[in-house]
Amino acid sequence: MKPGFSFNDAIGAPFVLLRRRPLYLFVWGLIMMALVAAMYSLLIPAMGSMIGAADRQEAFDIYMLEAVRLQAALNGMNLVMYLIMLLTWTAAARATLSPGRGDRFLFLRLGMDEVRVAVTVVAVFVAWYIALLVLILIGVGIIAALWSSSEATAIVVLVLYGLLVLALSIWGWLRVSLIAPASLILKRFAFVEGWALARGQMWKLFGLNLVVWLIYMVSLILMYALAGAILVGSFFGQGLEWPAQVEGYADVQPLVQAMIVPALATLIPFSIVFGWIMALYAAPGVVAARQLLDGVPTPPVGPIVEDAPPIDTLQSS
Repeated sequence: MKPGFSFNDAIGAPFVLLRRRPLYLFVWGLIMMALVAAMYSLLIPAMGSMIGAADRQEAFDIYMLEAVRLQAALNGMNLVMYLIMLLTWTAAARATLSPGRGDRFLFLRLGMDEVRVAVTVVAVFVAWYIALLVLILIGVGIIAALWSSSEATAIVVLVLYGLLVLALSIWGWLRVSLIAPASLILKRFAFVEGWALARGQMWKLFGLNLVVWLIYMVSLILMYALAGAILVGSFFGQGLEWPAQVEGYADVQPLVQAMIVPALATLIPFSIVFGWIMALYAAPGVVAARQLLDGVPTPPVGPIVEDAPPIDTLQSS
């Protein structure tokens, strides 16, 4: 029987990382939040111009031009954000695989590991999305054929087929979920190995991803509640009011200046939680893949991550 992975080790890995490397997680999150802060600092003037043009109900072409510029800026910044997420994900994965040693660069790199992870993630997502789209188009064809003869039958088939597509999409995503971690560990594009590792582990992987998602949601709720309390308390504590008429950025500039310090204060909970989320995204899958690879009777040719001790050392401290 194929060896499995320890659910407890996998779900406990981000907590171990948080306990051992809290500063690392904070800095990873701070890097992400610094980029977000830069994005908003650049976008606030453009948003003010858009609001002013909309309130005056004039110069529609100027409004649309500002909207296009704003969207283009957002798209460019989103690409940078994806790069930062890639760097912090691989950093969290490296830290998980190397629990016994620190790193002066906080495990942040920009090299072939990042290239392999990026390529595998994009390839897996594109393949999954195309497969999902094909299933949806097949469903549309089936429902269209049935609708003319019996609407009730078509609705029943639609519901059942929708549930089938949902189940298949979840199964497919879980089946490819270990490809990126395996590629990082084996230091090559491990599409075949990652696909094979998930075989026979679907229920465990489903439970693992479900628990990770629940922890993620709770973390986000707590983060936004704390940040919201800081901002709302500061806004009303300073006696601020939103201007009755906004014609441009100059009208909201006093509010922006008054809220700079409270906004900077929210960087602390945001940075902690976003660093934690990267650990939550990376550590469980990496631990599961590492244990499954260690349990293969004839290990695949290729080096495991250098200086990475057996995964059971994660539990010792």
